[in-house]
Amino acid sequence: MPERLITVEEAFVARGRGVLIAPRFTPERPRTGTFRVRLRFLDGRDRETSAELEVSHVRGTLTPYAMLRLPELGPEDVPEGTEVWTID
Repeated sequence: MPERLITVEEAFVARGRGVLIAPRFTPERPRTGTFRVRLRFLDGRDRETSAELEVSHVRGTLTPYAMLRLPELGPEDVPEGTEVWTID
C-alpha cells in the first residue's frame, strides 16, 4: 500500500548524485537500496523516480532520522510542497 514519506520543504545538492530532500524524518518502515517513488506536485501532476534513504543522524537508542535522496533529479525538479509517495 502506498505511503506518503514526506512533503518537501527544500531540495538541495549535497555530496553524491541528485538531490537531498528536507526535512529529515523517521521512516515507518526501513528501506535499503534504491526504490521507486511517485512525486505529487501542487499543480496535480505526478512523476515517478528513484529514491534512496540516507540514515546518518544518530539519536542514541531512538530510531535514527533519515533523509531522502532522489538521485535522478535536480533541485529545480522538486519544488516545495511536493509530496513523495512510495510505490508498492
